[in-house]
Amino acid sequence: MSTSGRSTSTLNNYARHLAQMALHLNCLPTELEDDQIEDYLYLLQQQHNTPSESYFKHTVFSLRFLFRLEGLDQKRVALPSIERQEKLPVVLSREEMKQLLKAPTLLKHRILIGLLYDCGLRCLEVRTLQIKDVDLNRRMVHVRQSKGK
Repeated sequence: MSTSGRSTSTLNNYARHLAQMALHLNCLPTELEDDQIEDYLYLLQQQHNTPSESYFKHTVFSLRFLFRLEGLDQKRVALPSIERQEKLPVVLSREEMKQLLKAPTLLKHRILIGLLYDCGLRCLEVRTLQIKDVDLNRRMVHVRQSKGK
């Protein structure tokens, strides 16, 4: 997986979902029939204790990757397509943003919150930010090694 550009987090997620499926069905996912896979996916969709729809999505993606890795591409036909939902981001009002920036007592915490929100940076991107990455004259921030490189 790492040679295909997948992150460690993706590897862990795929392994966890495949292991959960194998434990539930007491069988390796590569040895399952198409109808068994469909029944398991249907069960996941119907369960009320599933943490989120991303759980179902990760299970399908991990199965697709496993089947491609094992040369079982014909099984991919049986897997449902996952539509990407277009969600609008939550935008804070000016007053909410002022309250958010006033909450921390240390200036560095205010700056971190401002970078996270105003620049749309991820936590890892802010943590790896260096002074040389900030260009105050051009009002730009250079983000290195963001998600997906």
